[in-house]
Amino acid sequence: MAELNYEDFKRRVNIQDLLIDAGYSLNKRDGLRYPSYVRLGSDGRRVRGDKFIVTGNGLCCFRPQAWKNYNIISFIKEHPHFFSEYTPGMNLDRLVNLVCNRLLNQPIDRRPSIVTDREHSAKPFDLQASKRLDFRKDDWESPKAFYPYFKSRGIGLDTQHAFSNHFFITMREASNGKTYSNLSFPLRKPADLTTIVGLEVRGRANSEGKTMYKGMAAGSNATEGMWIACPSGEALAKAKDVYWFESAYDAMAFYQINKNELKNGRNRDLGKELSRLDKSVFVSTGGNPSIHQFKGMIAETPEANHHLCFDRDRAGQMFAINFALTKAGKTFNTHVTPKGKLVVVDTTDKYQRHELNPEQFEFDRLLKILGADAQAQRSEMKEYMQSLRNKEDIFSGDEYLLPPDLLKSYAKYESACEEYHSAKYSRLVCQEDLEDMSDELKTAYEAYKAAMKNVASQYDSAGKTIYHPCEKEYKDWNDQLLGKRIAAEEDNTVDKSSESSVTARNSPEERDEEYNEEEERTSHFHR
Repeated sequence: MAELNYEDFKRRVNIQDLLIDAGYSLNKRDGLRYPSYVRLGSDGRRVRGDKFIVTGNGLCCFRPQAWKNYNIISFIKEHPHFFSEYTPGMNLDRLVNLVCNRLLNQPIDRRPSIVTDREHSAKPFDLQASKRLDFRKDDWESPKAFYPYFKSRGIGLDTQHAFSNHFFITMREASNGKTYSNLSFPLRKPADLTTIVGLEVRGRANSEGKTMYKGMAAGSNATEGMWIACPSGEALAKAKDVYWFESAYDAMAFYQINKNELKNGRNRDLGKELSRLDKSVFVSTGGNPSIHQFKGMIAETPEANHHLCFDRDRAGQMFAINFALTKAGKTFNTHVTPKGKLVVVDTTDKYQRHELNPEQFEFDRLLKILGADAQAQRSEMKEYMQSLRNKEDIFSGDEYLLPPDLLKSYAKYESACEEYHSAKYSRLVCQEDLEDMSDELKTAYEAYKAAMKNVASQYDSAGKTIYHPCEKEYKDWNDQLLGKRIAAEEDNTVDKSSESSVTARNSPEERDEEYNEEEERTSHFHR
């Protein structure tokens, strides 16, 4: 049977069937000429404001408040969370194929890679399945085993010493008798740093300097677990700054570039406040970060500043937006369109869709547009918080002092309240309409209460969210480290005479240049 394409889906899949599959029910009270579909709550009553109306030609639908038409394809892509096939980060074109083929009872082949991933995820993580070689700072021979993994990355011995408790080499014997070794970064949950729940693994680089293998160890919990490193050894609860990266290599490169500023607490070049090293935590999500990783770390470090040091590309920008929305307590989903636009759908209170241009990525400005700017909310809430008659009750202040968004939410609740009570005591409104008005009142109140609690929690929190990517000429922090190193070599800025004197000293960073790659490989790996 021939594979179906988008035109086949638009022609054969009924938009009303798709709405029903997405969890909506036909609202018979609106008639059948222009059918409308509403979502029902757990009490069996329809959720106010969550409605789609089918267009006259029956091919599209739209939300009354948005007036934007969705066909079969765009509806699935902009509301992926409505469908059981969706998993965070999956390709949306793949999702369209899965949903539409299922609705048409059309069999679809499973991708081998997906089957493989599922088989791997079913296998529980077992750290004991591999032999482990730790980095020992007091042993001259120990660092030699790690040299091939860090040389191509430009990461020096001093940096390796700083993070030595947060990586090791794992060695596994395959069925063919060969032993495979990888550099492993342990994954832990923020709430339980004593248990390793997986490994972010990297192979040695080839002759061109490219890593031959990278991925996660079988059974790793990469949804909640992440690489968490605090060079000072302090507890996570004492952290003042948390630095987020997509890989542990990037975190170590960032440290190496900024270690002097970190020790002094100030980065003059970037104009950004940095915590002293003893209060800093470095985090790697091991690739695409999950909402569970964000929430887990935020819960353990609610008052810390969070520096978003993700890659300087479309995906990295989306990760930064996702973090800010998660920290602001938003219910949302994001994706990048084929034309490179970043689309954010916010369903926290009501349906809102934002289309952002990554070419003009001004993080702080975008947070204001998305309503996730905690610092602006804090400033706007100051007058109201000072008016509280009971400091333990955030609803005891003067409502007219609320910031515009909250004041609008309160006004909607107050209006619904007056309308309901007026209708109730007039005895002129039928019971069914009165129940609808009561539902509207409850919805308005819950929305106001949730918004108030969220903004108040942001006001109480001292932590900032700071977009902190690498310089514009580079994709990530490791690229920036390598770029600076290459430039230094080309400019002949290395003093040869000082190089010869360096060999005679024994400090960690000074010994970094002593290792000869060929000599080390022969003496350690093939003895």
